[in-house]
Amino acid sequence: MPRPFFTLFLTVALAPTPVLRAEWPQWRGPNRDGHAPAARLPARWPDKAPAPTWRAKIGEGYASAAVAGGKVFAIGRTDKDGTETAYCFDLANGKELWHLTYDAPFRAPDPTAGRGPNATPTVDKDRVYFFGLAGMLTCVDIATGKALWRHDCLKEYWNVPKNAAGDNPWFPPCGASASPLVDGTTVIVPVGGKTAGAVTGFDRTTGKLLWKALDDRSSYASPVIASPGGMKQIVAFTGTRMVGLRHADRELLWEQPFKAHYEQTIIGPVVWKDRVIMGGEQRATFALALTRDGTKVTTKQVWKNDDLKMYLTTPVIVGDHLIGYDYRAGKLVCLALATGETAWTSPAFGNKHLSFVVSGNTLLALALDGHLTTAKFSTTDYEPLAKWKVSEKGTWAHLAVAGNRLLVKGPEELLCYELR
Repeated sequence: MPRPFFTLFLTVALAPTPVLRAEWPQWRGPNRDGHAPAARLPARWPDKAPAPTWRAKIGEGYASAAVAGGKVFAIGRTDKDGTETAYCFDLANGKELWHLTYDAPFRAPDPTAGRGPNATPTVDKDRVYFFGLAGMLTCVDIATGKALWRHDCLKEYWNVPKNAAGDNPWFPPCGASASPLVDGTTVIVPVGGKTAGAVTGFDRTTGKLLWKALDDRSSYASPVIASPGGMKQIVAFTGTRMVGLRHADRELLWEQPFKAHYEQTIIGPVVWKDRVIMGGEQRATFALALTRDGTKVTTKQVWKNDDLKMYLTTPVIVGDHLIGYDYRAGKLVCLALATGETAWTSPAFGNKHLSFVVSGNTLLALALDGHLTTAKFSTTDYEPLAKWKVSEKGTWAHLAVAGNRLLVKGPEELLCYELR
């Protein structure tokens, strides 16, 4: 009897109208939800990975690639003295089309956090937005590779006296990691602090600061736009809480405190119907139900699951289930979103981090050791298909999938694989 595989076209986690082009223009894909709706995957996965179609040395960093219009955009730390370089490559052959370099001497106090940029570039029409480790936000014209505007957040917004602990009270301790979100004519970035706000809107064309919300430290998590509780809002983590900001005026609708070590909130917001799923810090994953009452939104915790304790990996929604990565056991855990009950767990991966992408009923999981595992899954089962070595060593960078191309960020290289 065939297994009841998910029919993903019935439910989309965040965006009401999915983008179906074979592109990956931002963090976690076309709809910012970990899905590759236009992926072209093999009918049968070979036992070994093909040779890379091309590879390019781009330097250190955990930023994944973005793909749009037949071009690949990436960013890395390119020398030990402290420069970051933004790149544009031809997707077909890896030819460098342009690059842009600037000084970036900042080093994270924790050496395990790495020295390179972590935020994935965001492509919007004729422009691409890069956010460096020290908060250098750059808008680049795709056709020419020229910077159109730039904000040095470290100098403009985070240049404040240190707190009692000896660190900057607004700057993310290990550097900026949240990926820009384009909303119409506005670029939204979690900058942080009183000067620019924990969530900040810049004019897409000029770079002018349009609005700011909240005074918290910024988060490593990237914001999303969704309508839980029936009201359109910006859902975002700050360093201390998850918040919903009314889209029309950025007023605070609701908040859920989340005290994290060093105020390092990492897991991105995940929204399903009227619920916001929260986790991180190796704590039990839980769901908040949002209810609209006129102009107000109230929240209530409706379930909690101790089987899924996440740390770095943002989970993905498939149908009416959620797949996350349990940091302690190193296993995938599938939960029913209505009840929070565990549907299945996978064998252990033996890694502390995965990034994963879903296409139909196929899951691609890239591990920290450079192995890519593919698997079929249903509401009741998980079946591995293949395990490929795609990088000598992996990084925390997210896997990118564009059509039949896989983009993998190794320690200093970007590798492109073509699936046949």
